[in-house]
Amino acid sequence: MQTNEGVTPPFMVGRQLVRVGLLLPFSTRPQDATALYAAAELALFDHGDANTLLIPRDSGGNATDAAAAADALMRDGADIIIGPVMREGVEGAANVVRRENIPVIGFSSDRTVGGNGVYLLSFQLEDEVSRILNYAADQGIRSIAMLGPDNEYGRRVLAELRAQAAQRGVAVAASELYPRTENDAAQAAGRIAAAQRSNPVQGVLIAESGSVLRAIGPALVSGGVNTRAVRLMGTSAWAGGDAQREPAFAGGWYVASDPSLRTDFENRYRQTFGTEPTRLSSLAYDAVALTTLLSRDGGGARGVNRRALERSEGFLGSDGVFRFRGDGSIQRGLAIMEVRASGPVPADPAPRRFTTPTG
Repeated sequence: MQTNEGVTPPFMVGRQLVRVGLLLPFSTRPQDATALYAAAELALFDHGDANTLLIPRDSGGNATDAAAAADALMRDGADIIIGPVMREGVEGAANVVRRENIPVIGFSSDRTVGGNGVYLLSFQLEDEVSRILNYAADQGIRSIAMLGPDNEYGRRVLAELRAQAAQRGVAVAASELYPRTENDAAQAAGRIAAAQRSNPVQGVLIAESGSVLRAIGPALVSGGVNTRAVRLMGTSAWAGGDAQREPAFAGGWYVASDPSLRTDFENRYRQTFGTEPTRLSSLAYDAVALTTLLSRDGGGARGVNRRALERSEGFLGSDGVFRFRGDGSIQRGLAIMEVRASGPVPADPAPRRFTTPTG
């Protein structure tokens, strides 16, 4: 039923509701949408919140669709909107709800769509590059090469690597962006190996996953890279286990979410629904969980506001500790994992709390 405040199921009449709009890609990415919605329901179950109402709507396939869905959620009385997943959707929804001062927690990794009440609960590669480079520099690595696909992801990794390296006094001696095929990646790795014979590096950052990643390792070794002397490193793309299946990556480092917290979430999701969670499903869980926390601490819907969302101590979520910056981007406490034959182990564990002001 529709009340003056918004949509209210009959069994919730008389309660001080917090209405959470979920903008999910039911029509374009149904598997992701289903897992995200299931994780949102799991968050309500785990936190025992009987006054939070989830209102799901399809975010569609473009900014216009998302804007229309966000407008409908405003009419439903949404106090906060969670989603969409894609950049265009977040941008479309934001354009509609900003004038009503309704916070949005989107899942895009593109920082340009955040800010002014739009927060990005995602895995942002700029922070990943910063984490792995800072750790490498702390271990004495002062020269590095980079391999990645010739697409937006690879170009963003390279740009951030160069920016971070300049700040840390690390030289980016060589880089290769390639069409994303096993053969092209192996050839690019061969060129990196050849270049380092005359201009040696101490590390190689590989922004890759899957069979393409597994093609790069042997190509580097056959090209003459001594992986005992040159540290191979990766982004969170390595976390899927592909690096573990290729002996060349033994001893390599990569960035990952807090592994023990992630495992706990995956086990609860699996036990509850009998299926595997997607990589993104924890985002919906954490967004709903922090909404219930803020509403409980702040006395209902009025507790879900920008000041509360930007609190400097952050939140402990399914992927570790995180907090939102004023520009809407996310800062995560990330781990550095080391590849070993028996399985990955933390080389530098993820922090469980922030000890510095929001950066």
